Amino acid sequence: MMLRDLTRLPHRGAATPCEREAAELLSQHLADMGADVRLEPFRTPKTYVTVVYWLIGGVVLGLLLIRPGAWWTPALVWVYVVMAWLYFNWRYSPVVQFPVLHTSHNVVGRWPATAGEGRVKKLILMAHYDTAPVSALYGSSQRAFRASLIVSLLLMLVAAILGTLEAFGLGWEWLRYVRYGLIGYFILQAITGTLGYYLHGYTNGASDNATGVVAALETANRLQKNKPDDVDLEIVLTSAEEVGMIGAYQYVERHRKEWPLNRTAVINFDTLGAGKLTLIEQTGTIEVIRYNNPVINTARQLVQEESFRNRAKLGRWHTADFDSVWFVRKNIPVLTLCALDEKGEMPRIHRPNDTLDPVDLVPMQAAIDLAEEVFRRLSVAL
Repeated sequence: MMLRDLTRLPHRGAATPCEREAAELLSQHLADMGADVRLEPFRTPKTYVTVVYWLIGGVVLGLLLIRPGAWWTPALVWVYVVMAWLYFNWRYSPVVQFPVLHTSHNVVGRWPATAGEGRVKKLILMAHYDTAPVSALYGSSQRAFRASLIVSLLLMLVAAILGTLEAFGLGWEWLRYVRYGLIGYFILQAITGTLGYYLHGYTNGASDNATGVVAALETANRLQKNKPDDVDLEIVLTSAEEVGMIGAYQYVERHRKEWPLNRTAVINFDTLGAGKLTLIEQTGTIEVIRYNNPVINTARQLVQEESFRNRAKLGRWHTADFDSVWFVRKNIPVLTLCALDEKGEMPRIHRPNDTLDPVDLVPMQAAIDLAEEVFRRLSVAL
């Protein structure tokens, strides 16, 4: 079983030897399913730790250098604050291409259309196969993660404004002490956010996201056996999702112009090992990202029907985001399926106990059944 094979690896951290081993395993599995398989390389930091240090380090350095008359010092702070706002509101930020970069791979399998070239429909299944660094921020309440991000981003904005006032001689003596306090806070946040990685390394990633990978593979296997001739079916298993959805960003930017306009649909599977199958309607940190398109509307209709009424629900997720965010940004219809518990959280993610033993297969099976039916209907409707 692929779920067991993936979790036999200690982890699948992006751009690590374990990731490469997982990519080979997935490539062979897709080839055995009859797919045309390719590996798509891209450059990425290994973890979000690098990104956090660049962002906080840049802000802290700028704040330390601020002095009256030195206009360029608040400018430095503003540059890093803007990059932080982009990154933590799940938009492309140049900081993800700062050193040190490594090569990672998306694994792509395709069953091309065999007829109807003028009206080909593109159906894409996706899941990320990399695993996350262990993080203390996910230890108690995951909802606190969003609050922590919002507070940090707002304080960065305050720091940039106060630093600008001080540099242009418009501030007061006490501003210097506020600036030092903010520097201490940002350094503490950097330590808190990354200490888990240094103590425990990566998670095994059974629920997040070996379950999503298996759901995508099984859905693809069902669909490709009797798909309509005019359907181009593709499965993309991304890496570096845990760095900032970088693999998915690279995939979308590389291929989106090839996809038929108004005849492309995507389903993303992410973390299906505990809780109840959930159709994500809204994400975002400060900026709200809404999922409202023909794919999720089809899934909403299914959830009202007898076969899925008690197996799935609608929900929101504001703790980080999903690979599907880049499709929403480009107005490409996409549905994200995950599993949330009664508190609206994903148990065990980014924690050392995200292992195979506690995984519940029920939400994963429900996701496979729902995704298959959604795509069956879309293959006719598109």
